[in-house]
Amino acid sequence: MEITGRTRLTGLFGDPVIHSRSPAMHNAAYLHLRLPFVYLPFRVAGAQLPAAVRAIRALDMAGVNITVPHKEAVIPYLDRLDETALRCGAVNTIVNREGVLTGYNTDGLGFLDSLSELGFELRKKKAVILGAGGSARAVAAALLDLPVKSLLVLNRTVEKAKELAAALGAGDKISIFPLKADAVPDLAEAELVVNTLSVPFKQRGSRLVNLEQAKKALFYDLRYGSMPSGFLDYAKELGRPGVDGSGMLLHQGARAFTLITGREAPLEVMRKALL
Repeated sequence: MEITGRTRLTGLFGDPVIHSRSPAMHNAAYLHLRLPFVYLPFRVAGAQLPAAVRAIRALDMAGVNITVPHKEAVIPYLDRLDETALRCGAVNTIVNREGVLTGYNTDGLGFLDSLSELGFELRKKKAVILGAGGSARAVAAALLDLPVKSLLVLNRTVEKAKELAAALGAGDKISIFPLKADAVPDLAEAELVVNTLSVPFKQRGSRLVNLEQAKKALFYDLRYGSMPSGFLDYAKELGRPGVDGSGMLLHQGARAFTLITGREAPLEVMRKALL
């Protein structure tokens, strides 16, 4: 990749970012299409987030991706939000157009793209989400738009799960239950269980919740690569099928690539780079 005076900077803001495969994926796409961009990971602590966002304008960065723990916290520093980001209350992509910073969220549609690629049909079926953060909001919004039959959200803080349901205007389609190791009702009919938790699923040798009743569900962990949560190990113990978040990473990244560059993402090139 040749760096010149015309090269524009893009990247990833998060903490941690050392594990991320996004730089390899995006830089491979830039190189393939001969675009004058370079993508770098930036570890941004919470206190430095305002300064980091100001740097997007100061350095005339074309755009950045946002990952944990900043997907919700970044919103007050942006000029605009698209409809999806506004509804989710979370941003994973910022596009800079002449100093105007617009926040988008490609996580939900990227998640659905990955399910579609697996041939997994979820319309009018029951889904379960573990967690209620920014990624959970994006996934929940996408699932409700399908629409799924119903959605069960399990979270350590019930109030935050209630905020998620209220923000999405889901009415009686979302039920909420505290995340704990006891039995959870209504799991038997679940076709999909999605782990969005930022903490390991197994802590001190015990799991966060008993999912044994979810006998026909696909277990989907948004984590991938060198940051396993133990969730897919649990799925294996139960004899359930499981996938990690690599597919979602690919497809949300492809959508973000198009937003930032205005070009169609070379999906197979990006997939190969992820491998």
